[in-house]
Amino acid sequence: MSERDSSAIISLISDWGRLFPYDAEIYSLKANYYFQNAVDDVIVMSDTEPTDGRECYVVEDSLGVKSYMFSELQIDSVKLDSAKGTLAEGISKNPDRIDLRLGKVTIHLYVHEYSLAVQEIQSALEHSIKNNNKWIGTLDIPIETDGISYLRDCIQDYLSQLLNSNDIISAEKMIDTCIQLYPDEAIFLCDKGTLRFYADDPKNALEWFLKARELTPEDMLITNNIANLYEKQGDKENALKYYHIVADGNDEYFAEIARTAIQELNAE
Repeated sequence: MSERDSSAIISLISDWGRLFPYDAEIYSLKANYYFQNAVDDVIVMSDTEPTDGRECYVVEDSLGVKSYMFSELQIDSVKLDSAKGTLAEGISKNPDRIDLRLGKVTIHLYVHEYSLAVQEIQSALEHSIKNNNKWIGTLDIPIETDGISYLRDCIQDYLSQLLNSNDIISAEKMIDTCIQLYPDEAIFLCDKGTLRFYADDPKNALEWFLKARELTPEDMLITNNIANLYEKQGDKENALKYYHIVADGNDEYFAEIARTAIQELNAE
């Protein structure tokens, strides 16, 4: 794969599929091969600056005329569909292979198909209920941590990607499914609060952080967020109440932040 040797890869896929037709690894190999050949970053020179926030290199000639050089994703839709289809087939035959599911999520995110990525994540979460959070990875090696912990960490990464892409709607659909299926996971309640904050809904955000704190009162990040939201809403009494909890808490980093906030609020 690293040498992009298509003939060798095709030969390996053929031999592997013939000798081990039910091996889940064949789906991973084939999907990677199709995906590698489906997407490519090309350098584009344009008279117009990109408006989607991507980095670009500005070239200015002697007359002051500017050109913009940046990378652009080119996609072969047929090969991309082959990669997705291969993973879908692999998942149907190996439903507990988490790497195949997350591979499909990665493809969707890479080509900015955020809604489809969330659908795949939702499917994985629903299956995690069915298999009691028992997942296996590459080479059929069981995931050492409990399955929801593994998925939870992945979802935090996906949430960051969705927020960086300004797709709050897809992000919230994903987290709503997490809360529906795992209502006692405090981190998902925090995620919901964060999303409500991004949506300029601080009152609702505060309610979600308070729910999360009921599950993990020792988490000073959550308590600090609550104090900060009260402060932003002008509720000085409750802001000080929760800042004092953080200042006396078990996390020196947040304790220092809280002590500074308390001094500033008392000086007002």
